[in-house]
Amino acid sequence: MKKILLISLLSFFSLSAALATDFSGDLLSRPHRVFEIGFDSDTTIANNLLSLEKILTKNVEVDLQTVSDHLTDSGLIFALHEKDKFFIDLNVSSRFRFSFFTDVESSLRFNIPKSLFDILDSGLMVGESKDFDMKIYGDVFYDLGFSFQTIISGYGVKLTPTYFIPLFYVPKTTGTATFITDQSGMILGSAEAHVDIYTIINMQDSVENKKSPEIEVGELISKGGFDFSVEVERNWMHGLNAGFYTRIPLKPGSLDYKMSTMAWAYFYESNPLGYLNKTEFHETKHGYAKPSTYATENEEEGFDYSEDTYKAYRPLKFGLNATYMPWGQWFKIQPALGFAVRNPYTSDAEFYMEYALDLNFSFLRRFLNVNFGTAYQNQIFQHSFGLGLNIRALEFISKLSMCGTSFLSTFHTSGYGIFVGFRMGF
Repeated sequence: MKKILLISLLSFFSLSAALATDFSGDLLSRPHRVFEIGFDSDTTIANNLLSLEKILTKNVEVDLQTVSDHLTDSGLIFALHEKDKFFIDLNVSSRFRFSFFTDVESSLRFNIPKSLFDILDSGLMVGESKDFDMKIYGDVFYDLGFSFQTIISGYGVKLTPTYFIPLFYVPKTTGTATFITDQSGMILGSAEAHVDIYTIINMQDSVENKKSPEIEVGELISKGGFDFSVEVERNWMHGLNAGFYTRIPLKPGSLDYKMSTMAWAYFYESNPLGYLNKTEFHETKHGYAKPSTYATENEEEGFDYSEDTYKAYRPLKFGLNATYMPWGQWFKIQPALGFAVRNPYTSDAEFYMEYALDLNFSFLRRFLNVNFGTAYQNQIFQHSFGLGLNIRALEFISKLSMCGTSFLSTFHTSGYGIFVGFRMGF
């Protein structure tokens, strides 16, 4: 708890906050600087049940009845999102604004189904068998692009072509687990999942022989994809600017190498919660094996490698956003509502909604900035608070968020997000 309080205090006294999104809106405002160079780092980790406060206590207590009652059919969901961005902005005027950027963005998401906790809570009848599925997916993208922002006939317009290179991609993967109770009352549990990991370079020598992978920069660049973003905004009435944003994937990136493994686990015990109540499992095993040898006499640990191309896109996005300034530039209300499709145009596509609402306060000629925000983006809910210091040549930015993979879990310290940034210019 002391660590959490310390992080909160550091965030409060150090720096500025703005919603770290790809589409920030407010296209009609004047730029802060003619030239600036800077970076942003945004990390979020969350789940929809486990309180960090309870996890960090000396004696962890798990109430299975409470867990089972509070989980939805989606089960226990963990999510991670991280983005590190470097950029250079050149603002010749309000009508000629350029930005050049590069970033690395990664995400991971997996779930433990509710049915598992139901079994652990209520048990099984003798001879009864139950199955459940687990899902996991993840990706890492390297992005390179620029944007041009202008004002045309009262419309703020921002165009952003981006060249992206997928580095790793794990398609949506389903694993299956089975629980069976025998005549003696012992529980037999087993689980397995066939996991494919697509990579942009051949990782076999690196994984098996611990050697640094050979990287041909020209080859990597040739495997990239392309998407195009558009933002449009105009003034509709005094103090209200509103418009839309979209990101349209046009060409996928290619990952030409595949690592495949069969992850498995097995236990045989009268008490499946032995680890939590300090008893030992009667028998437990786990590992991963080459799919080509799995469940045979010649089973081998490790991965099968092959050249198999997977086409990956960054998410398609579309939405509406606005900036309302009822009393001037010092106070801004910025809502946004839209949707996204992860890896569109493929069988792995997943649709989800997004929203954001930010309250931004600026004091002492933008010297001190305060932000309160709530959002659902990158499939993570977050409520944020930040402060910042802008001394013209230098600007420091920080934000701390309470996060969760469900809305209610954000109020139970089920995850945190930390955003820090720095700008320098004139």
